[in-house]
Amino acid sequence: MMQKKSLAALVATLFAVPFAAHADVTIYGFLSAGIESAKAVGNGTSANEYASRTRVVDNNSRIGFKGVEDLGNGTKAIWQVESSLKNFEQGGTNDAGQTATFATRNTFVGLDDATFGKVLVGYNDSAYKTLTNAGIDLFQDYTAESNGSGVGIYSRGEARLKNSVHYFTPVWSGFQAGASYGFDEAQTGGTDKARVSIAGNYTNGGLIASLGYDRQADTKYLGYAAASSFTATAPTGGTTGTSAGNSISYTKLAASYKFATGTLIGAGYEFGRFGTSTLGSGLAQDDWTISLSQDYGAFVFKLEYSQLGQLKGATNPDAYKAKEITVGADYNLSKSTKLYTYYAKITNNADQNVNFYNNTIYTTAYTGTAGSASFAATGNNPQAFGVGLKVAF
Repeated sequence: MMQKKSLAALVATLFAVPFAAHADVTIYGFLSAGIESAKAVGNGTSANEYASRTRVVDNNSRIGFKGVEDLGNGTKAIWQVESSLKNFEQGGTNDAGQTATFATRNTFVGLDDATFGKVLVGYNDSAYKTLTNAGIDLFQDYTAESNGSGVGIYSRGEARLKNSVHYFTPVWSGFQAGASYGFDEAQTGGTDKARVSIAGNYTNGGLIASLGYDRQADTKYLGYAAASSFTATAPTGGTTGTSAGNSISYTKLAASYKFATGTLIGAGYEFGRFGTSTLGSGLAQDDWTISLSQDYGAFVFKLEYSQLGQLKGATNPDAYKAKEITVGADYNLSKSTKLYTYYAKITNNADQNVNFYNNTIYTTAYTGTAGSASFAATGNNPQAFGVGLKVAF
């Protein structure tokens, strides 16, 4: 027994030495999983629809490590490594064949100075994404989240930039600004698809207001390349590539106010401009959302409505419209644990296939073979009802 205790003490001492030397390292994250009834029908062709079924979902679980070292004179070295625990409920591989790998989320090294602000280098959310939420994304990380580039209905200019550098000012009287630049390290054909993002945020008591702009240069929209802008059409009948001068840009304004009564109201508006595609030239499309929540003891009741407008410049602009309504509630069991429930429904017009940003519903699944891809057929209306548990650490 004494030998076992001595061995345990020795192991504990060995592990304690490096952690003592780096006392500011923090491990954080959360696990969030739910049981959900989901379907996507309305296309008119049963083979292109997702029949009603019950599924277990991972609602964006993650783990991260971060640290700070005080360099003196108000300057600190900071770093972070964050990883998705993508679809832990089905062994780490989702329906699109994507797997959880190390450092899949915000991962960077940088300097933070009390006077001059913060500089980050690595893989990180753009200033546009970081500063323009305004507290109105009430269902963030759930299946029901409406935000998100690629398949979401609102805030489609959001991005996590690879090979990027970011600057954020200190907070001055409630105001903070930021800028991001994502380098194109795989340039082809003389093009440079660098991405620039700038944003500002103002907070004063219960008020949050924000404004942002994001632009990616030299993009080309043919066939599947349209996925990041106006539709996520199946990769058939088109080509992808680059075209000098073509670009995609987004401008967003968002604000919210939380009253002393626990009532929050918020709204956001975003306008996107796109280059020429097989659908037309000078394409443009707006999207907007409104949010309402109410605290009541340990409960938070939530309502969100979002809409995607006409695709201006297309032959049939109304065919690319969509809308989403979501209702739900959280019950806080403690500061780190909560129960939640939600119902969300997306209604797509004939040529649109907006989907859930998290736990996307695919009507054509990834098969693991060359050229295979997962996508949702246009005209389907995804909907989901779920209950879940989230534990943060």
